[in-house]
Amino acid sequence: YLHGRAGGWPHFFNEENREKYNNPDVLETLPYYDVVNFARNISVPGFFSWGYNDETTPPTSFYSAYNVIKAPKKVLIIPEGKHRIYPEQREQTVQWIFDSFQ
Repeated sequence: YLHGRAGGWPHFFNEENREKYNNPDVLETLPYYDVVNFARNISVPGFFSWGYNDETTPPTSFYSAYNVIKAPKKVLIIPEGKHRIYPEQREQTVQWIFDSFQ
């Protein structure tokens, strides 16, 4: 939000929260809690999926995290997808599990 891009949950810097959280202490601390820092530790195979229209967890966040995962991984993008689970995600997730762990 602060740089004119989509922001994700918990929306610290949207119009409603910007004044409350836009201070040096918050700006210094929040990067430690970015999901990309935790994604670096993933060491098991994973199946990931997201949509380009997700306003809760924007695709930019997912791409950042996905790109740092070194474990085997597969991604399914739902271009029109929002913050929900779609039938093709369910089907391909189940298939990935069967294919990966037989």
